[in-house]
Amino acid sequence: MSLRLTTLGGCQLQDEAGQAIAAPYLSLVLLAYLYSSESKVARRSAAHLIWAGNPDAASTNLRSTLRRLSQAIGENRVPVIEADGTYLKLNHQVLTCDLEFETAEISADNLNLCSDAVAKVFLPAEGRTSAQLSIWVKDVRQRHVALLRQQFLNAADQSEKIARSDLRRAAVLLLEYDPGDEEIRRRISVTDNQEQQRIVAQPTKAQQIMTAPPSADLWTVPRIALLPPDTAVSAQKAGSVANALIEDLTIGLCASRAVSVVAPYTSERIRSSRDKAAILERHKITYVLDTQRTEDALFVQLVFLPTDEIIWATRFKLDPGEISGQRQTITNAVQTSLVKQLHSTKTLALDVSNQPEAYVSFLRGLQDLSHMSLPSIRRARRHFKASLEIDRNFASSLAGLSRTFSMEWILTARGDQELLQQAVRLAGQAVSNNGQSAGAFKEVGVSHLFMGRIDESLEALEMAETLSPHYADVLFSHADSLVHASKPADALRKVLNSIELNPLPPDPYFWAAAGACYFLGEFSQALDFIGRMRDCKPADRLAAACWAMLGDPAKARTYRLRVLRNNPDFDLERWVAVLPHKEKWQTEMYREGLIKAGF
Repeated sequence: MSLRLTTLGGCQLQDEAGQAIAAPYLSLVLLAYLYSSESKVARRSAAHLIWAGNPDAASTNLRSTLRRLSQAIGENRVPVIEADGTYLKLNHQVLTCDLEFETAEISADNLNLCSDAVAKVFLPAEGRTSAQLSIWVKDVRQRHVALLRQQFLNAADQSEKIARSDLRRAAVLLLEYDPGDEEIRRRISVTDNQEQQRIVAQPTKAQQIMTAPPSADLWTVPRIALLPPDTAVSAQKAGSVANALIEDLTIGLCASRAVSVVAPYTSERIRSSRDKAAILERHKITYVLDTQRTEDALFVQLVFLPTDEIIWATRFKLDPGEISGQRQTITNAVQTSLVKQLHSTKTLALDVSNQPEAYVSFLRGLQDLSHMSLPSIRRARRHFKASLEIDRNFASSLAGLSRTFSMEWILTARGDQELLQQAVRLAGQAVSNNGQSAGAFKEVGVSHLFMGRIDESLEALEMAETLSPHYADVLFSHADSLVHASKPADALRKVLNSIELNPLPPDPYFWAAAGACYFLGEFSQALDFIGRMRDCKPADRLAAACWAMLGDPAKARTYRLRVLRNNPDFDLERWVAVLPHKEKWQTEMYREGLIKAGF
């Protein structure tokens, strides 16, 4: 019998057929501890490591765990742990483990084994407390980093025999662990291609900013994750040049002392995650460079994660015949623009590091705001208030809190002026606390719009767009105000621009586009946009009006009944009276559609 213990990226015990054995998790941790120990281990030491506290209880837990492990693998088989009253010893003839790389010689293959170990992380569920077990787990991880560093330095001396991509991957992992490791920076510059050496010798102004000595401790610099458009496996199959561009950019940023780059393995896992708050909390990431391929183009956007704000974006064509020669040019252009944005948001990035709990609460509120329902909005309000309890001057949370009141005003459709007064007050407070916050000006514009102050709304949104021209939410809000300002054509162009910047937009983007189409008389197109919403219920009134204007009273009636089922107190004249429209024709056109729908 041969068992296989996996400890990197997870913890699992498999039998000779590769099937997982349902053994207690802590018994697998014990196996890992015994495997990494040179010889036998005192029972008392093993018990104290895993069950710190009462020694008698620890001994009892150890006996129980050994018994359950034996039962899981089969009591009639050769025991994997040899135990007596004093010591525990692992039977290496029965068990193999993915920690074998720790004794490997220096080679290209073993460099990759060490890189895999650091990337996947030893026992990833552990190491987050000050308990004895966590301390041991962190010691093992540090040993793996030290092994990788030794492998890298030896491999760099033999760079003609080692694949450049393997060296670069190892360098990224090492610099993620220690951004201040100057020896690694120097070695990766030497082993990189001649073009990169030329750039290092003649740095641009942006690169001078990047390589300037930090004013604070290296561990306090903001972290950036570069998300490739494809996973490593799919990119390899497709021969993706886009992924290679992101790899070049990752290495270029690794030379920076002003930012810490998250390793590609972590970035790939981030790409599949939808919980940004959890990501920020776990990895303390401040920026995400998100990339998406659309036909023959690569779309790149820099997101300031704590406020979920797109602060910069660009798009370039991927011409297979020319892209190889353009890789360095594109990389340099993206890096130069990227560095300028990182530098411009440096102060706010440091604030994130100082008050991470406030930003995590803010992000949780932001996620709830993506669902247009009263329960979600009220959950978001609680998160924003929790954020403000930690940092009462955090403009983004004040703006988010303002948003919850204006969204509740829309969804309830009762014309409650108290909700709008709260929204206006909080948005104004956000601007007072941070006059450079595009998000704060955005909420000023939104709240003024619903108060009927359309000119003031447009003025605030123009300021927001000036401060952050690539902030998709600002463009969407500006478009929404242009609809109410009786400029539906301008509104549609702007909301389509916001969708370009945010290709997977939240529902309000499509709702605003549908509203613009309605007032352009494009009722079918309006319904197409409503159909792209994940939750169409908030737009049921508009859908009913569209079907009525298209001459389909049956479908209009279906949506009218849905509206009344969700909001039985809806009153047509009261709602139309409070809707802000700059010109009367809009109000009459909307009233006409709703009356035809049977309201």
